[in-house]
Amino acid sequence: MKNNNYNPNEFAELINVSVRTLQRWNIEWTLKSFRTPTNRKYYTYEQCKEFKGITSSVKRTTIYARVSTFRL
Repeated sequence: MKNNNYNPNEFAELINVSVRTLQRWNIEWTLKSFRTPTNRKYYTYEQCKEFKGITSSVKRTTIYARVSTFRL
């Protein structure tokens, strides 16, 4: 299992948003960054998975059903 930490530039590239968007989300509490002991921002691999909707224990199944009406 990965346990990587990403700086804002790396994380923005990983989830395909701009660094400015990450900064805005951090202010709005949408996606909060963590801080190192030296006060540097970082994001975790778990946050990446959560953002992308990936969960290891739950598999999602999509069912498609087409309903049509038949009139005589």
